[in-house]
Amino acid sequence: MTHQPVALLSINGWITLFVLLIPFPGNANELILTHGGGSQISSSQENRTLGVDFAFYRYERSPRQHLLIGVSYTYMSTDTVENDEIHALSIYPQLSLFPRAEGKFARAFPNWVNPYFFVRALGPSYISANRLGEREQANHFAFQAQIGVGLQLDFGQEREGVLSLSWKHFSNANLFDDNDGFDFPIVLSLGIKL
Repeated sequence: MTHQPVALLSINGWITLFVLLIPFPGNANELILTHGGGSQISSSQENRTLGVDFAFYRYERSPRQHLLIGVSYTYMSTDTVENDEIHALSIYPQLSLFPRAEGKFARAFPNWVNPYFFVRALGPSYISANRLGEREQANHFAFQAQIGVGLQLDFGQEREGVLSLSWKHFSNANLFDDNDGFDFPIVLSLGIKL
C-alpha cells in the first residue's frame, strides 16, 4: 500500500495563512499573479503552477538596482496519478536590475515601459508534501529560486504594473540527500502596485 502525503492545510487554509502573513504597511505593495508550467527536467512529467506573490519591501540602491522582499504562495501540480499536487509558502528576496536609461536597450521601449532582469534565490519555503509526481524532496523545507525578465509599466497617477516571464524552481540546495527539484520552465506573471 502506497502512503499518499496529506497536505497540512486545505487550499483555503493556505490562502488564509498567506493573507495573514502579508505585512501591508510596506513600501513596495506589489501584488503579482503567476501561472505557468512545462516539462520537468530529467523526468517525463509535466508540471503546472498557479500562485500569488506580494512584495512588501523595496530598497532602491540606485535607479538600476532594486531589492524586493516578499511572500509567495505557490500551487504546484503535475500529470502523474500519485503525488499530483502540493502547496508552498515562501519568503523571497528578489534582485531586479534595470538597464541604463540612456542606453540603446532602454530607449527601444516607450517611456512608460521599463525593462528589467530579476533573480530570486534562497527564498526559504515550506512545502506541504515532499513529493511531486516522480520528484522527491527530503522533507518539507525547500528554497524558491526564480530567474526572468520583465517590464515595469507606468500607467500614471502612481499606478504601476508588472509583466514578466521566468523560470521557477524549488529544491533544498543539496542540504539533504533527496533533492529532486520541482521545475516550472515558463511562468507568466502579471501584477500591479497597490
